[in-house]
Amino acid sequence: MRDIDEIRRANLRLLAEEYGSPTSAANALNMSLAQFANLRDGAKDSKTGKKRGMRKDTARRIECAANKPEGWLDEDHGSATTKPASSAMNKPEGWESLDESGRLQVEAFIRGLLSRPIGKTDGADDDRPRGD
Repeated sequence: MRDIDEIRRANLRLLAEEYGSPTSAANALNMSLAQFANLRDGAKDSKTGKKRGMRKDTARRIECAANKPEGWLDEDHGSATTKPASSAMNKPEGWESLDESGRLQVEAFIRGLLSRPIGKTDGADDDRPRGD
């Protein structure tokens, strides 16, 4: 059986998957990527060499920022932590060749597209030649 810190770390990996990347998850949770990675990976204490745990108040703050119910990080979501083998097929061609900056640009572009209203537009983005 996994201890609470292992469960919380696994759930942080789930959050990274939900947000699309560790960077996106860190941004959504109002923390730096380094902070997120240290919590997710269990940064080692420089004196003891043991992995550090996550405080209860930190777990609750993360749940709140992620719009998860209180205690979500403490629950073992079991099979939800493993991606199906076919998930790699869902990545667009060339995704793996992009660096983190390129991936963030693509994600931002897609978020912009998804946030646009469906239907009529004001034409401001219309780059077709106009017949004046």
